[in-house]
Amino acid sequence: MSQTTENLKEDILGLETGLKALKESPEFDGLVEPVAEHESYDHLAFIYESQDEQFSTVLPYIKHGLERGERCIYIADENETTDVQEALRDRGVNVDEALESGALIMYTAQDSYLRNESFDPDEMIDFISDTIEAGIKEFEGVRITGEMTWVFGDDPPLEELVEYEGKLNELLPDANGIALCQYNRDRFPAEIIRDIIKTHPHLIYDGTVCHNFYYTPPEEFFGPDQPEREIDRMMGTLLDRTKARVELREQQRNLERQIEIAADFGQSFDEKLQALFELGCDRFDLELGGLAKVDPTRDSFTVEAASDEHEFLKAGTEAPLSETYCRATVAAEETADVTDPGNHGFEGTLAYEEFGIETYLGTRIRFEDRPDRTLFFVSSEPQEQGFSDADRTFHHLMGQWLKYELEQRHHEQQLKESNERLEQFAYAASHDLQEPLRMVTSYLQLLENRYSDAFDEEGEEFLEFAVDGAERMREMIGALLEYSRIETRGDPFEPVELDQLLGNVLNDIQIQIEEANATITTEHLPRVEGDASQLRQVLQNLITNAITYSGDSPPQVHVDAKQKGEQWVISVHDDGIGIDPRDQERVFTVFDRLHSHEEYEGTGIGLSLCQRIIERHDGEIWVDSEPEEGSTFSFTLPAAEPPDR
Repeated sequence: MSQTTENLKEDILGLETGLKALKESPEFDGLVEPVAEHESYDHLAFIYESQDEQFSTVLPYIKHGLERGERCIYIADENETTDVQEALRDRGVNVDEALESGALIMYTAQDSYLRNESFDPDEMIDFISDTIEAGIKEFEGVRITGEMTWVFGDDPPLEELVEYEGKLNELLPDANGIALCQYNRDRFPAEIIRDIIKTHPHLIYDGTVCHNFYYTPPEEFFGPDQPEREIDRMMGTLLDRTKARVELREQQRNLERQIEIAADFGQSFDEKLQALFELGCDRFDLELGGLAKVDPTRDSFTVEAASDEHEFLKAGTEAPLSETYCRATVAAEETADVTDPGNHGFEGTLAYEEFGIETYLGTRIRFEDRPDRTLFFVSSEPQEQGFSDADRTFHHLMGQWLKYELEQRHHEQQLKESNERLEQFAYAASHDLQEPLRMVTSYLQLLENRYSDAFDEEGEEFLEFAVDGAERMREMIGALLEYSRIETRGDPFEPVELDQLLGNVLNDIQIQIEEANATITTEHLPRVEGDASQLRQVLQNLITNAITYSGDSPPQVHVDAKQKGEQWVISVHDDGIGIDPRDQERVFTVFDRLHSHEEYEGTGIGLSLCQRIIERHDGEIWVDSEPEEGSTFSFTLPAAEPPDR
């Protein structure tokens, strides 16, 4: 037996089941509107204009029924039964087996609608009823589809055809069956198509399944006061559609505002949360929005933030969860609303008696490794109309965005704490290693000064290796100490003129430039926001690397900048030995060298320092390079506000 819309299940034959074939069929590329309630929702009119359009809807509908173990009845008139069977075979249906088992039955109009040589609505209804009753004894249900072009044979009165369609609406809700009536728009006069539309709760047309708001129940369509009822229905339809359009525009505006809030990187989390509270209060017409931490196992409720001043619901307020309306979100798992506290079992609770809350809308935000949250909106005034599905869906979307933001904050806080611990460790390790290394270096120098004459050639070589190793260790520890201080010992950000900064860098390394016979060319560099001393270090490291890894030819280095949105991309180009693409990530790893100390000096931490500095500036650094074709190191920095004039 067909079910109401709320109780439709996958294994029950009804409109939603019938439409599932269209949703899943690659041949049907139109829209399928969700099932809407009518007195009959198992009856569709299909209006088509070509055989391709006809078969792209009807054949998936039949195939799906056969796959579900239902009996499928096809009444052919415009097409030959053999043509329909062949089309089903082309779509992978074992037609012969289906016919033999009785799962598929093919009729002509003369076998069904006109079996007594004329059309009688009551006789056809009896035929349909008997067909369904017989079919459900062996099969899961019965789905019927009929081509209606037989109407033009004897041309029965329109009233008889419409009467039959209206009676189907009465039959199908109490039967485990569904009917799809096919109308070729090119064959029927416009006035018949108009009345067919009025007598079918749902329509399929132009690749779209529509909930038919023009549907007129039979008792109204044929009743004596039909004109008055039609006027009422038309006026009601206009009013409903106007309300729906206004509500849809409002929903779209609210959704756009939510997206705007979420995408505003210039606002802090707390500012976004307050904007979200304001949006929700306006959207749901409620007084106060709030965020609370809840723990059902401990029966605890703690307000973390609220949109406005409230005597009780303010940051830090604690209460038993069972005494608040938020317990409803725990029971509902997601979104819950309370508009009648007495009937919802909240009489006598703290929220109702002391807080004075009459209306509540909340959603639960679940986390795996920390307490859940609830996003809620409340009012001390009762809500007469309650909340719609659209309200609850919008509220749930707000909760999903908030969950993402809270998870991001949690991960960022964990990362920050982890980085702080690593910085403390690196600082402590490098700082504490300075003293024993200084001692080793001092005693090596004493050995060299006092007893060098006692060493043979091999001993002097060993001592030289030891001194060199101690010196490299001193440089590495110093670099590690510098690396650990980037976040904690950096200067505040301020506008920095990179042109001036680059000039200072080139002055500092002038001797290196002259010794390498290097040519350094630059374009105009911008004004950025950052730590001048650290950015100077980045430019110096990149330019000295470009000179160092130039190969046998005199180095050619070029520095330029390009604007990209609100950022600048600074690039240092060289024509040196290049880097294999497989190694381009390694060059930014601490102490991971691509070359030996004999080939190139250095600690192997310079590019790691550059990366850490650029990351502190919310930028990124990368390299584009090929072996023997030079390298381009690029990094991004935020543009500075133009100076006041």
